[in-house]
Amino acid sequence: MKTNIKLAWRNLWRNRRRSIIAISSIIFSVLLASWMRSMQEGSYDSMIENVVKFYSGYLQVQDTAYWEERTLENSMEVSPELIQKIENLKDVTLVSHRLESYALAANHQHSKPGMVLGIEPEAEDRITAISKKIKTGEFIQSGDKSVVLGKGLADFLNLTVGDTLVMIGQGYHGISANGLFPVKGIMEHPNQDFDKRLVLLDIGTAREFYSAYGMSTSLVVMTGDHYQVDHLKTEIGQLLSPEETVLTWIEMQPEIEQLIQSDRASGIIMLGILYLVIAFGMFSVIMMMVKERRREFGVIHAVGMKKRKMAIVVLLETLFIGIIGCTIGLVVSYFFCLWFYHNPIPLTGEMATATVQYGMEPYMFFSIQPSLFYNQMILVFFISLFIAIFPVYNIYRLKITSALRT
Repeated sequence: MKTNIKLAWRNLWRNRRRSIIAISSIIFSVLLASWMRSMQEGSYDSMIENVVKFYSGYLQVQDTAYWEERTLENSMEVSPELIQKIENLKDVTLVSHRLESYALAANHQHSKPGMVLGIEPEAEDRITAISKKIKTGEFIQSGDKSVVLGKGLADFLNLTVGDTLVMIGQGYHGISANGLFPVKGIMEHPNQDFDKRLVLLDIGTAREFYSAYGMSTSLVVMTGDHYQVDHLKTEIGQLLSPEETVLTWIEMQPEIEQLIQSDRASGIIMLGILYLVIAFGMFSVIMMMVKERRREFGVIHAVGMKKRKMAIVVLLETLFIGIIGCTIGLVVSYFFCLWFYHNPIPLTGEMATATVQYGMEPYMFFSIQPSLFYNQMILVFFISLFIAIFPVYNIYRLKITSALRT
């Protein structure tokens, strides 16, 4: 076997141009497949990041009954010790309180049901970058008694910065809730439904308005990216009491996950077509190599080398080509996609405008998850091994007389 390996390695570099062409075809195949998958998964990562930063966060800790019945009666009192334990978990970047309910928002002429969101302003701004969406006025600060309105709601109520918003609702345990709040800012939320009904208050002001002192309807937990969510759900769940639960962004917004899965399925089909093209390209290169070496095989067989040994040597040559091509392709494709990861492709025209309207950055993003590159390398390597059947088959069908005439 050692002799066969030496023969295969020497044969590989005896005709450098032929070997380099074969290796280059595999490098290009790995690069093209990795680039396509990196772009596809990068767009999903960007979509998820933007969706969770609009509202939900990556995870939320809630009372077990709150998600099915979102009322103040299902709010919870969170101890500082629990907050500290969650913040100390690996990969947790931020924990923030929220108090969410509804109230009738009105001015002296019009009224409309509003979604009232009590937040920790500094923490919430780190989650949703909401201060950047302020169009008029300023964002609220901790301890403020004023509000920020969605532009759609402000337009309906004909309110501007400096005007007074009237809110009437039902507080904790049925207590009457009403108050007057100066409008400090008007924001334009990417979600049109939110934009038409959102009222933001400091959480202390919201608790006072609803008489829900010390209560929160949820804790928003942020992490670096969505790949950390599953293990954090398990670890946070171990810290909670039986009356509390933790939900991931997938459980809170399953339609986004369904959209991604359906799009990923179509992407897999396109990738399958790409692999078919890649396989035919590699097959043509290997077939060219076999046809060029037909006379060589005939001479070697004529001087006494058995077809079995010839087949093993050729198979090892193909194996070496696959290993070298896939290894170089892995390195090249990683650094190629890494450049695009740090320098995403800018979108232009109508696509850029539509992307900005949805609150997302107008760029084509890329992912550099290691599994993307390993998977493409392994698949292309197995394709090259499958194609190696062709030269082995040709060797076993080889006839010395016809081979020596070529």
